[in-house]
Amino acid sequence: MRYAMRVLSATSILVLSLVGTAWTEELFSSKPIWSSKSANSGGDGIARFIDFDRDGDADFLTSAPNPRRWVLFRNDGGKLAEKPMWESEETTDCDHVDVLDFNHDGWIDLAATHESHCTLYFNHSGIFNPSPDWETGIIANANQIDFGDFDRDGDFDMLMAAGDPVNGVALFENTTGTPSKIPTRKLGHTEYSETAIFADFDSDGDLDIVAGYRAGRLVAYLNSDGAFDNGMDVFNDKQSPWTQRLYWHDLDDDDQPELFCAKGPWGRDGRSLQLVRQDGTATMKVAWQSSPQTAFHGFEFQDVDNDGDLDLIGADYGHSGKVSMYLNDRGKLADTPAWSIKTSGPAHEAVFADIDQDGDLDMAVGCKDQAHIYENLSTERAKPSK
Repeated sequence: MRYAMRVLSATSILVLSLVGTAWTEELFSSKPIWSSKSANSGGDGIARFIDFDRDGDADFLTSAPNPRRWVLFRNDGGKLAEKPMWESEETTDCDHVDVLDFNHDGWIDLAATHESHCTLYFNHSGIFNPSPDWETGIIANANQIDFGDFDRDGDFDMLMAAGDPVNGVALFENTTGTPSKIPTRKLGHTEYSETAIFADFDSDGDLDIVAGYRAGRLVAYLNSDGAFDNGMDVFNDKQSPWTQRLYWHDLDDDDQPELFCAKGPWGRDGRSLQLVRQDGTATMKVAWQSSPQTAFHGFEFQDVDNDGDLDLIGADYGHSGKVSMYLNDRGKLADTPAWSIKTSGPAHEAVFADIDQDGDLDMAVGCKDQAHIYENLSTERAKPSK
């Protein structure tokens, strides 16, 4: 789920125009202005903004250890509380969480992946129950879940990329208001899958599926009236086979989104990729790649420099943790990051929201040890001196 966010001030854009792809000042505070203060995150490291109470500001969701659980911090007057206002009951490894209005009631819900099972926490008019409202009925090495209405019946179905016992990609169809508790369809061949997303790969108006497999294959399963074909290989990465996460975004605004592959952090380091369709074929070619000395666990896409297109922000889970920002210039991503910051531990994901409502985007980073908030300094720099 993405929200309309206000963008950086004119002063920060002027700085960019003067220095090209390098920042003359720190874009964000060099140290966090808020931290969840734990020695372990209870998982890989979670960061999500969610206006759970619909009061117009960005509250913050992360995970905590001892016991492992989800925790939600209220935003009060532009500052996050020191203690959570909601905590889930104890659960297994807190691997990922998504925010979306699953039941279309106007309140943002939580969808979580635990590497043993998957859960939904429904937002009951600003209140979450400690226990999940729905969970899968199988024990599975669930790596990623995604939601979309592939059969066009008006509700969200669930897609899972997993290891044992699924070993591949499975659908959990929604026919009762929540997804089936067990897979209703298994796609493609049997091989460990780390990532799978819904995406309109063939631009025909319905949701196809793109999946990444451990050996390096990226496979597209095309949707025809709710039925998927057997899949076709669109890219095979022998150099850096492990794809941690897939993303589908149109950075060059040509109405044909590109496929982004965050590579790492397991296995050896590997360059992350932007892939585009080759003319007249279904296969893809590399349009951009990061340095081979990166291990990006996840990406975020925001218009950081206020030029009307999406820039790429990568969270590096290797090299003791780092967040890097690559600017988009008329559809082309820079080869090197314009800005980066070291984090307290391996960085799982970075997300953005105007926490203090001062007109710019602040940054949250979920790290393996804890979550942090970094203040955007562009508005502070723009204030006139006294």
